[in-house]
Amino acid sequence: MAGPAQHEETHRALLVGVAHYASKRPLEFAAGLGNIAAVQHNLVELQEVLRTGGIFDEDGIESLFSPGVEQFEHRLGYARDHTDGLLLVYFAGHGIVDTRTGGHGRLLLGLRDAKVEHGPGFPGWIRWDDVLNRLCSGKSRPRHTVVILDCCYAGNASAAWEELDELDQKRISLLLAVQKNQRIDAGGAGTPTPYTAQLLRHLGQGAGASDGVVTLGGLHKRLAHGLRAARTVGGREWSPQACRQDGADNEVLARPPSAAPAAGTNGEAGRSGDEGSSGPGPRPGRLRLVVTVLLAVAATLSATLWWAVSRGAGGDGPAASCAGHPPLELRVLTDPDLMPVMRRAVDGFVASDANRDGDRCRRTGITVYSAGAAETVEAFRTQYGEWAHVGRSGFNPVGTVGPQPDVWIPASAASARRAQDEAGSQASVLTLDFDDKRPLANAPMVLLLPEQLAETEGGRTGRKLADLMTAMKAKGAQAEVRRADPRHTDAGLAATRGLYGTDAPRQVELGQRRQGRPAPTGKDLVCGLAKGTSAEAREVDRRTAVLVAEPTLGQYRSCAGETGVTRVAEYPDDVPGLAPVFVHVRWNDARLDEEERGRAVQRFRDWLASEDGRKTFRDAAFRAAPQAPFPSPSPGLLTSPGPMPRPLSADEAADTLEKYRQANAASRVRFLLDGSGSMSRWWDGANSAREILKQSFGRFGSDDIFGVWSVASQGTGTPYRELLAFGTHGSWSRTAGKGEQDKAAEAGKKVDDAVPELSMEADIGGALKAALDQMPRGGEDDGHPQLVVVLTDDEDNDRMTAAQQNELVTFVRERKVPVVMVSFDSGGCLKDRLDLRVAEASGGTCLDARGDLARNLGAEISQVAQGHQ
Repeated sequence: MAGPAQHEETHRALLVGVAHYASKRPLEFAAGLGNIAAVQHNLVELQEVLRTGGIFDEDGIESLFSPGVEQFEHRLGYARDHTDGLLLVYFAGHGIVDTRTGGHGRLLLGLRDAKVEHGPGFPGWIRWDDVLNRLCSGKSRPRHTVVILDCCYAGNASAAWEELDELDQKRISLLLAVQKNQRIDAGGAGTPTPYTAQLLRHLGQGAGASDGVVTLGGLHKRLAHGLRAARTVGGREWSPQACRQDGADNEVLARPPSAAPAAGTNGEAGRSGDEGSSGPGPRPGRLRLVVTVLLAVAATLSATLWWAVSRGAGGDGPAASCAGHPPLELRVLTDPDLMPVMRRAVDGFVASDANRDGDRCRRTGITVYSAGAAETVEAFRTQYGEWAHVGRSGFNPVGTVGPQPDVWIPASAASARRAQDEAGSQASVLTLDFDDKRPLANAPMVLLLPEQLAETEGGRTGRKLADLMTAMKAKGAQAEVRRADPRHTDAGLAATRGLYGTDAPRQVELGQRRQGRPAPTGKDLVCGLAKGTSAEAREVDRRTAVLVAEPTLGQYRSCAGETGVTRVAEYPDDVPGLAPVFVHVRWNDARLDEEERGRAVQRFRDWLASEDGRKTFRDAAFRAAPQAPFPSPSPGLLTSPGPMPRPLSADEAADTLEKYRQANAASRVRFLLDGSGSMSRWWDGANSAREILKQSFGRFGSDDIFGVWSVASQGTGTPYRELLAFGTHGSWSRTAGKGEQDKAAEAGKKVDDAVPELSMEADIGGALKAALDQMPRGGEDDGHPQLVVVLTDDEDNDRMTAAQQNELVTFVRERKVPVVMVSFDSGGCLKDRLDLRVAEASGGTCLDARGDLARNLGAEISQVAQGHQ
């Protein structure tokens, strides 16, 4: 049984290493740019050191081998948004500077597709300033972020850090491999790069503290000391740099078990042993030293013999062999609830012998990412031809789902079957190859409830969900059942199917809405309950059951605070279970490496079906078969709960989503588009105000009600004019009728035709009050979800006095209608700024240019809109 446990912060490490670059030609223009075989060793060894370092859990460490810009940005945003403790971001690869910016130049980091061309652009590179801005943004922020850059010109990253405000400088620290304007050698191809080699050494051994704890300040000192005799490519002294506030020096990065000093040693920082060993810990005895030397000699002789045997006619040796055969990158898309187990599976496969060739080189690198289940199905079923760019439908799969995957692993074969478009032209673009008779694993849905509301062990199986809920309410009249968003995960959809068997869908959804906005995933749901600290939140946790997949119990336990409740699982026999399937996605326009990519996918599929792959799922509390018992079940679970209900069928999934759509009232959303003259710079372009607004329209269904005001005036009179009337405006979905699609296109055209009023200013406060006044209140409120969205550059906020701003904040707080503030100013959502104050007072969200405005606004709209299921 899951008892109370002290909540600990969530720590994550994102390790990015670019060892292989996709194109050979771009590197002709820049000497020294090419594949870096040593970086491959960096990631493998750093992941192992962090895994045993006592700070990061294994599932909190993610490695990206030679990712592209999109994958890097996506995973960076995920790591930022899902960390409340320490976030470690490591990059190794090529770095260059843009000398056109003046001064010492701005740093750019080279991802997989990096090119150096004659011209104004830097394709495939990402600006360090943009990376830093992303780390400063997001709905939630890590307590502290440490970024380690092992690349040429790493010291040039300090300029952007120095421009941060003091609060951000306190929360973000940098460890930089070299000083400004200096290039560094990557060292031998068979070992880690010199800087990372020192990093590995001191993280693994301790960085000088007597207790072996590795702190940020101590680590930087040891790194600088370890490279004191080295020289840069230009012949200068190699001087690693650090950017941090004084208080960050004590940030703990590792507690390696081997670093604790033996009795009688002082472990003094910076002290070296007689044998040349630096760092704390006991000196080896003479016998141990002899054995160590002999082993080192034997290893060297073996490595030399292997190098000689594997050396080809060109005389390049094994490291060059690996560099000449860079691993093929696969993209694996999965259900959000499966992300933890799929990350472990990917890490296991990438490091396994199944992923190595005859030269012991890695054959495949894998990037795993997730997206909402309903959006993924829609992308495959109707938007396959527009995956690479925004189409006329306004639904952009790259922005909402992610890049084109090679493998898709939904939590249910129902999603895979619904994604097939047998009547259309899908087969001319892609093929979805899967076998729903051979799922990767199985997981029953369980009613996870506080122990005091649960039945005895004999009454926890073989009963209908309605019976279990009746018994629960008999023990606690205020008891409630929650489930995750059925549009976001297959588990949420299965839970919804079960709940619709206990009551009318409309009544079920009214009950869910009273409990707040649906959590995206099962983990978000249980952790939201576990982490509440107020007396009211603890009471909610004690009276709330959740209908989730069986493995979610372990996630609740890891999130539970000191007041977390003991939870047990009950197994309803009428709620469909989960059975993840492996889907090979074949893109017909990717013929160049089709055979090699197909072999890589098959190797990954075979490994998942192997004992190692099955063990990965078992360790995450998935069952090997519908009736497979757990040899040693976690507390709160049953060893053999009986036969698992069959998985959801495609027809049942579609039927449940349609009932969900009908049971939830259509949304009412009012957009306020700043139309003043200052907005002209944000009016056109790929991420302009108009484009972001139109993309958000794609989230609405044909019954959703929305409208747009353009906010611009001369300072007197009505502060807005109607750009799009408040009403229904069709649907962007290809499954909608022509009439609905035409209405949607007309709505988009009205936004296209809008122009900013160059001589006018925006009275955002006046327009916002008018919009809130027109929303139903009190007895007029008929249950439709309501939202006001403001898109502005904040240029006119300073026209409001402090008293006026305070009055506006009070006004929106009293109206209780969520307001989403979308600011094109990168600092719009900083502490004490008006946008953030308004959003928080209303119960809404503040988004600014530090994040992905189009994606983030789309996610907010999806919370209230019916959309196209």
